[in-house]
Amino acid sequence: MNNQRHDEIPILKTTADTRINQLNEKFEEEFGIKPDFTVKVPGRVNIIGEHIDYCGYPVLPMALEQSILIAVGLINEKDLRIRNTNSKYCKFQMDISKPEDFDIKPDEDGKPFWYNYVLCGVKGGLEFLDRKIRGGVIFLIDGNIPPASGLSSSSALVSASCLAFLHAQNAKISKLKIASLCAESERYIGTQGGGMDQAIAFLAEKSSAQYITWNPLNAMPVSLPENATFVVAHSLAEANKAATNDFNTRVIECRLAAKILAACSGIDVTKEIISLSELQKKLQKSLNEMLELVTEHLAKELYLKSDICELLNIPEDELNRFYLTPNTRHLTEFKLKQRAIHVYEEAKRVDSFRYLCQHSTFKNELSTNSNNGDLLYENGVEKISNIIENLGALMLESHESLKTNYECSHDNLDRLVDLSRKMNVYARLTGAGWGGCIVALCPKENVTKYIETLIDKFYVEHCNLDRVSARSHVFATTPNHGAVIYNFT
Repeated sequence: MNNQRHDEIPILKTTADTRINQLNEKFEEEFGIKPDFTVKVPGRVNIIGEHIDYCGYPVLPMALEQSILIAVGLINEKDLRIRNTNSKYCKFQMDISKPEDFDIKPDEDGKPFWYNYVLCGVKGGLEFLDRKIRGGVIFLIDGNIPPASGLSSSSALVSASCLAFLHAQNAKISKLKIASLCAESERYIGTQGGGMDQAIAFLAEKSSAQYITWNPLNAMPVSLPENATFVVAHSLAEANKAATNDFNTRVIECRLAAKILAACSGIDVTKEIISLSELQKKLQKSLNEMLELVTEHLAKELYLKSDICELLNIPEDELNRFYLTPNTRHLTEFKLKQRAIHVYEEAKRVDSFRYLCQHSTFKNELSTNSNNGDLLYENGVEKISNIIENLGALMLESHESLKTNYECSHDNLDRLVDLSRKMNVYARLTGAGWGGCIVALCPKENVTKYIETLIDKFYVEHCNLDRVSARSHVFATTPNHGAVIYNFT
């Protein structure tokens, strides 16, 4: 471990992880052989910066203790054999030497089969290897990240599958490269994500969140306030972003907003998709100035497809072909102003959140040395006010924007946020939305009371759960490390 390069996935020889040991035992019972290795990829909670990664703006997530595990056996046949420890998930097997078999289709209701996420990761791995493989693999998968919860269970499964397959082929790949590869690979499922989930899966560090930037991909640790804890609570409304067009609709609305703003600003981006952040760089304007442009050039509350074609001076078939996804081509109405406002304001909130965290750390360091008291106060006034309140205000603003400008909240999410606010705890939806979880910033001394109140007021009174069941849906968390490989041979 000590000789491990910083940009490589850690490879360990032993583990005290009970889940991993139990999974390896199940693998041996199921297949009559011991697994050659096991990979572990965490889920994530995004603290702030929602729906802006695919627009090119930085985000601030952290990895969770909950994870996807894959025990892997190497076989000579060029097969992929997939099984899950949860019997509700069906088995799957295919010949990976035949590219035509990688047709990742949804079920009759348009929802992805669970193993499609595995296929995304393996397909990405095959393409990285130019389909030159030494053999096949058996995957036994176990996950304790709640599905459709906004905690990146799907992306963790894609990432774990890609990592497991590449390691089985003795491939060498850096953390940055595999994070980008997995972000591209997940798009085979049909969603146009931005890469945050995959980046934190591989780049996360213990005890800190990560400030993730793009083009090029990079991650910088951010220390979180020592006197606060993050709590995650499930709304009990599940939302699979690959099963509807809601997520992709927001992606293409942002692309269209950027395209129209570019055209109105005299920038020629003919037949080129441009993101809101790329546009800002081209114009060399501040985020506040970009918001002014949105107000000036995207005045309508609702844009028809015909409006967009007229503004971009393109026929409808070209709009459909170049800018819309297969599951959004039927749309006739788009909200561009609202989506662009959210993106630019959320980007500002991420910058402010990171700044406050950095100065919170600075303040804590200074406070341990009485000789530095003059750096904390100016004219008798504390330079940095209550960090938790300031961070919390940004989280509340984020949720309100996601609710009104981005329209991706849910009644249960709003109820949890409101309940939290009444207890002086600051919360926001996390993940894509339309269900899933909230993340709450809670003073450490109030965590137990806060969780117990959510159990009573939301899960028991509102959702009619018993207290034992309710406890599985809410938990306090601290930043965890990224992906790890455990080699046992």
